[in-house]
Order: sequence, then structure tokens, then C-alpha cells
Amino acid sequence: MANPRFPASYVAILSEMLKDYGQPADSVLATVGLTSEYLDQPDASISDQQLRQLLQLATRLSDDPALGLNFGRRLTLTSHGVLGYALMSCNDLISALDLLMKYYRLLMSSAMLTLEEVDDHIVIEHKNLGPDLMNPNFDEEIFSAGIVTAVKQLLHRDSLPMELYFAYPEPAHGDEYRKIFNCSINFDQKRNAIKLPNSLLQEKPEFANPSMLKIYQQQCDKLLARLDDNADLSSSVRRMLVAENSGFPKLEAMAEKFHMSPRTFRRRLQEEGSSFQKISDEVKRQLAEDYLRNSNFSIDTIASLVGFNDISNFRRAFIRWTGESPANFQKKHRP
Repeated sequence: MANPRFPASYVAILSEMLKDYGQPADSVLATVGLTSEYLDQPDASISDQQLRQLLQLATRLSDDPALGLNFGRRLTLTSHGVLGYALMSCNDLISALDLLMKYYRLLMSSAMLTLEEVDDHIVIEHKNLGPDLMNPNFDEEIFSAGIVTAVKQLLHRDSLPMELYFAYPEPAHGDEYRKIFNCSINFDQKRNAIKLPNSLLQEKPEFANPSMLKIYQQQCDKLLARLDDNADLSSSVRRMLVAENSGFPKLEAMAEKFHMSPRTFRRRLQEEGSSFQKISDEVKRQLAEDYLRNSNFSIDTIASLVGFNDISNFRRAFIRWTGESPANFQKKHRP
């Protein structure tokens, strides 16, 4: 199996959902080359392509527009493998969130979480760095429902005093968001984020265990090192560009972040068949398309968000990338 990226427990959850929808789970698994026997193995994992195909099939067979939300809220801490057990062993919620920021790539290698403390609350932001699992909105539903479920389980709470923000218009099944999260839901925002009060940060998870935490962290470190060994510089640069909140840095500044001279930095990227300009353009294009497709921001605002001070330069660049103007793209792709 090439490039396994997700624990098989995710498939077990999806299989249970298919049964609830009245669909034969075994035959669905067979369509992507999986069997129940394989999934029962302790270290079984599946590729992103297999999970994508399963989610596509489940969406079609179930006719459930909120399948992403329902799948995400069934992702228990134990379904995340060793990272889930590490989170359960933390001494307080802030330690668990810090741990999640550090190791989230073990769950989703093409995404990043950031944690920001503002006044009397914290904001957890989700950024996609690569190809979508399904589509940006569906992926965000899985993420937000999964994170909320994890925090509830950690603190042994049925509900949380929180606010959720989504960088896309309210979908037709918007009422499902309000029913599932039972909190303030805000669409058409600048980012995808979860806002929690600082008062929760010192609460202690039900199963806190400092001794076991050390063991689980060692296992997470080994898994992360193995992941990094297989990562190329181009992917790391792309990840860092998406994570930048202060605009797009110049080549020299990015080279310094990787402790390289600009010359060595250029050469390493060339050896991978890429360049800093190419990667920067790819990230800007992806962000621009996402904003144009999923937000109500003006084109001036989107130009600024993706690093252009002059809207005419943004228009020219977007036409070069896509063959059409931002306005035409927005008109064609907005729901």
C-alpha cells in the first residue's frame, strides 16, 4: 500500500456509519481494496486516496449532505492512535492543545493547526497545505467536528462555551452545524477557526497520566521523524508559506528560516525540480481560488490576503495562473 496516511480506525468508523445508513460496508470496502481482516491488524493504515474514495462513496450512498460533520464527530480520541492516547495523558487542556499543534501532521500531513491566545480566549485555526481530502468545506467540517469532539472527551463535557468560524458561505445544511455544535456559528469569515475561553485551559483531562505521556510522546517523535525523513524541501517551504500570517517572505528570508544560504536554498529546490517562485505562486493561486470560491470578500481584499499590494498586479498574476480574471473565476465558481 503506497503512502499510508490514516489509521484504519477511521475506516471502521465509516463502516459503522454506512451500516447506519443501511449500506453493506464490506462491499464498499472491497471497492478500494480493503477487507475487514486487514483492518483488524493492530498497525493497519490506509492511503489518502483510499479514504477519499470511501468518503466519496459514502456521500453518494448515504445522500447525507452533513456526512463530513457526522464523520468528524465520531472520531474519538482512541481512533487517532498513539497521538490520541498522548492527548488523553496530558495534565491540562493547554498542554494537550500544544501537543496537538506539534503532532497534528501525524493525522493529516497536508494540514496545519495554529494556536493563538487573544485577551480572554484562544483561537485554534486550521490551514490546508495541500490537496483536499474531498473539498475545502467538507474537509473543514471533518476537522472542526473532530477537534470539538476531542476537547469534549478530554474534559469529559457534553458541551463547550465556544464560537466557530468558517471561511465560506453557509451551506444548505447550515442547520446541522447549529444542531451538532450547539454554539455560535459564523460563516463568511476570514479563516476557519474555533474560539474557546481561557478558563478551559487549566482543566485537567479525565485520564491524565504524566508517566504514560512520556512514552506516548516518544512514539509520536519516532513517527514524526519518519514522516520528516520522507518529506522534501518543496513540501516544507509550501507548508511554511501557508502558515505565514505576516505576508509572503522573500527568498532570502525563507532561506534563513531553513538555515541555508540563498544559493544553497535555490539549488536544493532546483534539484527537486522546483523553485521558490513556483511554490510561492502555487500557494498564492490555491489561496486566491479558495477565497474567490468560498468567501464573500472583495477582490481587493483577496489580493491583499494573498500578498499583492496592487490589485492590477493580482489580476495579471491570476490570469497568468488560470487563464481568466478573478472576477470571471468568482462568477463561475461561487455557489
